[in-house]
Amino acid sequence: MRTRSDRSANLTAVILLALALWPLACSDSVVGGPRVDGAVVTFAFSGSTDTMRVHVRKASTIEAARAYIQTQTGPKFPIGTIVRGAGADPKYPFHYLPDEVSLAEVAMELCDGRPMKTEAAVEQFFTGVTGRSNAPTATYCPWGAYPVAVRDSVR
Repeated sequence: MRTRSDRSANLTAVILLALALWPLACSDSVVGGPRVDGAVVTFAFSGSTDTMRVHVRKASTIEAARAYIQTQTGPKFPIGTIVRGAGADPKYPFHYLPDEVSLAEVAMELCDGRPMKTEAAVEQFFTGVTGRSNAPTATYCPWGAYPVAVRDSVR
């Protein structure tokens, strides 16, 4: 005859086994492929050969970028919060916060037509926009940019 402690030990073993297997049940190989974490949108700049890759998580922004690529009409340049440090594109010493990128046709913000390629340019931009060189974030909207490619970002 099984005792209460035997049943308790069996239940504990089942729970521990379930917890151990949980990560496998949620892994990409079991669920059916890699998980998508937004997209990387590549922007070109008018009058330049420069491009910039931007990690974007907002579905509406991703769809607007795809629509612009197909029709060449509508919102086109990125606008959002940037922080120091490279992101999806290591050529640039700043990156957009992926959850805060939108596309615009016009903006009231202090915008710039070209990408900032040096840390000095980023510092100058932060100081000009925020009034403080040590500001943690700034809003950036390069009005000369337009989407040329969208690639799902895989984790």
